[in-house]
Amino acid sequence: MPSEQPEGSAFERGRNTVCYSCGGFRKISDPRLYEIQATEELTTGMTMGEWRPCPQCDGAGLLPGLRPPV
Repeated sequence: MPSEQPEGSAFERGRNTVCYSCGGFRKISDPRLYEIQATEELTTGMTMGEWRPCPQCDGAGLLPGLRPPV
């Protein structure tokens, strides 16, 4: 079965490692703190996750070659 390469990938055919930071999902969650005013007297904080491209694999989901997690 031929290995599927991401579109626009510079990886050579062969063994690649699934990115250990994003797990191949290509994105990671970046938590942000938001301030929400619930009532006139009460202001509270809320953490929400925003998605950003994985910095380890640059959004490819794969790392070239076989690499153990460090």
